[in-house]
Amino acid sequence: MSGVEAAVVSATVSTTLKVVANIIVPLIIKEYTSVVGAEKDLRELHGLVEEINCWLETAGDKAIGSGPSFSWLNRLKDISFDVHDLVDEFQLEADKNEVDGDGRKHTVSRYLRTKPKAFLFQCKAARKIKAIKKRFAEIVKQRTEFSAITNSSHLVRHTNRTTGEMPSLPNADTASVLGRDQEKHQIISKLVETNGQHIIKILSVIGLGGSGKSSLANLVFNDGNFVQEHFKVRLWVHVSQEFDVTKLIEKLFEAIVGEKSERYPLQQMTKIISDELTGKRFLIVLDDVWTDDRILWGEFMVHLKSSVPAGSWVLLTTRSRRVAEVADSAHIFDLPALSESDSWKVFKQSFGMAAKGLDTEFIEVGKEIVNKCGGVPLAIKVLAGVLHDKEYIEEWQAMRDSNLLDVEGKEHRVFACLKLSYFNLPSHLKQCFQICSLFPKGYSIDKEILIDQWIAHDMITPLQGVNCLEHIGHRYFNSLVQMFLLQDLKEGYYGRVTCRLHDLVHDLSRYILGDEISLLVPSETSTSTKSYRYFSLTEKSSDRPPKTIFKKTRAIYVTTSHLHNFISHKALKNATHMRSIIVESVNATTLPTVILQMKYLRYLRISNLGGETLPSAISGIWSLKTLVISGHDLVELPESIGKLQKLRTLDLSWCGKLKRLPDSIGDCPMVRSINLTCCRQLRELPHSIGRNKNLTVLRLGGTSIEKLPTSITSLANLECLDLQLCYLLVELPEGIGNLKKLEVLNLNQSSTRLESMPVGIGQLTRLKRLNLFVVGDCVQSASISELGNLNRISGELRIRGIARLMDLEHVHMARLKEMENLKNLSLEWGRNDVVNAEMELVVFDGLEPPPGIEDLYISQYAGVKFAWWMLKQDGSTVHGLPHFSCLTIMYLNDLPNLKQLQGLVELPCLKKLLLCKMPSLETISGGPFPSLLLLHLEKLSSLKEVWMVTERTLASEEGVCSTNNNNNPNHLGQLQVGSHLSILRMERCPKLKVRPCLPSTLEELHLQGCNEQQMLLAQGQESSSVLSFDHQKLKELVLGDTTSTATSGSGCGLEVLKYLPALEELVIGPFPALLQIPEWLGDLRNLHSLMITDCPGLSSLPQSLENLTSLRRLVLHECTFQQLPQCLWELRSLHRLRLWQLPNLSSLPKSMCHLTSLEELIISDCKELTSLPNEMQGLTALHRLHIFGCPDLQRRCKRGTGEDWHLISHIPDVRV
Repeated sequence: MSGVEAAVVSATVSTTLKVVANIIVPLIIKEYTSVVGAEKDLRELHGLVEEINCWLETAGDKAIGSGPSFSWLNRLKDISFDVHDLVDEFQLEADKNEVDGDGRKHTVSRYLRTKPKAFLFQCKAARKIKAIKKRFAEIVKQRTEFSAITNSSHLVRHTNRTTGEMPSLPNADTASVLGRDQEKHQIISKLVETNGQHIIKILSVIGLGGSGKSSLANLVFNDGNFVQEHFKVRLWVHVSQEFDVTKLIEKLFEAIVGEKSERYPLQQMTKIISDELTGKRFLIVLDDVWTDDRILWGEFMVHLKSSVPAGSWVLLTTRSRRVAEVADSAHIFDLPALSESDSWKVFKQSFGMAAKGLDTEFIEVGKEIVNKCGGVPLAIKVLAGVLHDKEYIEEWQAMRDSNLLDVEGKEHRVFACLKLSYFNLPSHLKQCFQICSLFPKGYSIDKEILIDQWIAHDMITPLQGVNCLEHIGHRYFNSLVQMFLLQDLKEGYYGRVTCRLHDLVHDLSRYILGDEISLLVPSETSTSTKSYRYFSLTEKSSDRPPKTIFKKTRAIYVTTSHLHNFISHKALKNATHMRSIIVESVNATTLPTVILQMKYLRYLRISNLGGETLPSAISGIWSLKTLVISGHDLVELPESIGKLQKLRTLDLSWCGKLKRLPDSIGDCPMVRSINLTCCRQLRELPHSIGRNKNLTVLRLGGTSIEKLPTSITSLANLECLDLQLCYLLVELPEGIGNLKKLEVLNLNQSSTRLESMPVGIGQLTRLKRLNLFVVGDCVQSASISELGNLNRISGELRIRGIARLMDLEHVHMARLKEMENLKNLSLEWGRNDVVNAEMELVVFDGLEPPPGIEDLYISQYAGVKFAWWMLKQDGSTVHGLPHFSCLTIMYLNDLPNLKQLQGLVELPCLKKLLLCKMPSLETISGGPFPSLLLLHLEKLSSLKEVWMVTERTLASEEGVCSTNNNNNPNHLGQLQVGSHLSILRMERCPKLKVRPCLPSTLEELHLQGCNEQQMLLAQGQESSSVLSFDHQKLKELVLGDTTSTATSGSGCGLEVLKYLPALEELVIGPFPALLQIPEWLGDLRNLHSLMITDCPGLSSLPQSLENLTSLRRLVLHECTFQQLPQCLWELRSLHRLRLWQLPNLSSLPKSMCHLTSLEELIISDCKELTSLPNEMQGLTALHRLHIFGCPDLQRRCKRGTGEDWHLISHIPDVRV
């Protein structure tokens, strides 16, 4: 046995004995233990367990020498498993004898006195404890004969080191992208290139496992400067080793719609994916691809190739160059190892703030350790995470000198670093990490579900002063994140946190368990007598397992419905040590009977279960601590659920038909978490829920709850109350201030029927999350001043009903600017019949946001002036400290009386500025806004002129202004938009002129409801224009004017199209009086999407349309065409054609057979269209035909019987 193997066995023993110690501690003080006479033996056994565990952790494999020592260590492993099994059985008997048939507690001594035979049986159990203690003591004694404990002396601590408490949700990804700026920019520069080719290009990133491929891809994927604006659709799919096309389609579907794919057929998912991608420039990341099968790759890519615009990409990460070549990658990027300097930066950032206080000696040893990591970020981060808790230089030197790192090849060295990190974990974290091996690679692990597993397996050691095992579990979880063994943390829409294991870390977890975990279903005819402790089953199999296969098993994970027979097999009856079962898709109408007979099961999770109710026999699993059921047909739980006296977690999320919880839920004294998220038919909770005094988490998001029972205010331990998306919620209960421990009150997107907050909400001083505060107008409503006590609030806060505020003192007492953790703030006045402009302004001034605000939304403010805190004071100076240096989005909406936005403060990080529905606004100026990407101006009917300047134009403008006073912008001020503005939308601003011209950086321009002079400015033709508009970058243009009386292109601004050779997307309309479109439309040779809409006077299209050889999408809407021009059918690249509300269209030309690339044809509300041409049969590429609102045509195309059915029967997707 090698040193590594010895270390693995040592770690296995240590983790097993840690669980044993966790079980024994509460057993010692149980009445049952005393009655049967096992207290003394259990105490002594606990002492031996602690002694050997302490020795293993301090000496470990260093004390293990040659052959005899290895033999002893293996005997220790065997006896440790036996001790675990026996102590586990004793615990079950102790728990069983504490409850009666109804699950209620009783006195053990009285029970055993009434049943002498039972008492004798229990004494037998006590004798077994004595015997195993004796065997274990003998093994422990033998230790000194083979090895000596090496005492460490003269240990040197770090100096100047501060150890802070770990954050509640550590950021695991920041360090991984250090040193990758150059690679990031190189990849982005390739992705944003557009050469007019309408194909999907693939860029592959190749690198070692753990080299940061996924992190680099994530950095590119979330780039806010270029990628997010360039790609209209961005999707991320983790692939891993199994390249199953159907599963990849399911993952794409889930990424698009945000729902599980279980209820959708493959054809429907494929259509939704196609609809989402068609005509839109997209970026899809396929992370960690392994397959080099060209056929599989081709089958998958077919689903992405529906009407692809130029510039769509797949970003692929892989360890293999062969994979990149098989995928026909346009670019292959080899990810280099980090340099030594960048490696040390990654180490320091992963190590944390304490790295600043390291002595020189620690730094020298640390650098030597880092250099052994070969420039691989994962190895560096994991070792840094473990070293974070090593306070002595000898511990650092021991890791540096470990022979584990003396391996050849970077791939082996990375895995060696991971093993070394694992061996240096505390034993309580080792066992928690091991259970993660149950889940398949790439699996998104729910944090709360993982902690529930740890509790079910006795892996959490109680701490002095902390009674809640879940709280300790959160610490364990954060520790594993801090050590980078758990990564990719994400908070879902309903507040649930998930994580993943890096593939190499997952390999490590399976390596550690070795032959204790099985990934296959053993055959009933197998001669093997091996009994596995864990099963992770993802392969299809019809094998029936041997009867004794589960004798030692602790946990099973099943992810395939084909294994239903396996999970129902009678072999489970012998699984007396089984503690957790997870079945991802059971596809059954009721729980398997054998599971209901497993009295000792503690964790049960089954998804996709049919049936309207659970069987009452569920209460027979008296030891159950966690019950997670998802079933779309489940209506109610049985009353017997109250017999589950040990139940801690009840999760029924996404049981859409669930209508009620039984009153007996109040009889579950230990329940700490109830999750009813998206139980959409649930309208009320039972009053009995007030009896669940240990309840800490109650999730009701997406339900139909109108009111909460008043008893809920007696839940003194409640920490999280989730009510988001409760659209019917009318009120919160009075007395909510009694919930002193409440930290989360999630009212995100809750009902508009909620008209006030209850008095006393300000007493919730621990509150960290409060999405909504509604200002009421009655005595029973909480004053806004109560917000002043809630300065811990973070994230988002929406204040509604501000128009009701009358007490200015209360406004200032809210102290919003002191909420340092607040990032998003919405101030919504609401409508008020009587407006006091002065009062509105004073209130507005008093609601100053905190300096760190990132997103600001202001709605229905009725004052004439804007708040002082967003305006420059005294000409050029900003009042007080620099304001809002982090603000990225500002949205001002429906401010009817505001006349001026003059002198807005500098906002260095502002990326989006939206000004909508401000009919009185006359002037706007301010800045600079050097990071601005999007400017949206809508319904600003009084705004006449905006001087929109960039850094490049400032000097030129100043020179012109000195000689031309009429064009001097200083009388109105300048809007300094910076040099990155790429999207400008001006809609229904009939008087607006942009001076001196439109910014040259624009890629997307919307001009709707603008005057003719603005159209000229877009061309740079007006004589007063200082600079001409550079049209080369513009890719998307929307032109329309509902007030225009022009009948030709020259009168409605279409001349601008002459100057846009690079245009790719064009929308024309609405133009009520437009009669013709100029022939020079055909000069737009790069155009790939054209939509003509709301032009009721337009009866023909220009002949030059045939020149648009790159056009892939054409939409014609609300025009008066009687027939389509023959030239239309020369568009050989056209993929999508939609004819919508064309009331005069009576026929389609025969020449449409030339549309050989057409894949989708949608005809809607064309009532005069009565038949299809025979040439439809020649459209072999057409795979989707939808016809709606065309009665005669629908009759002729009726499936199987219609006169034209034979023309379209070859099309896969026909909807009529």
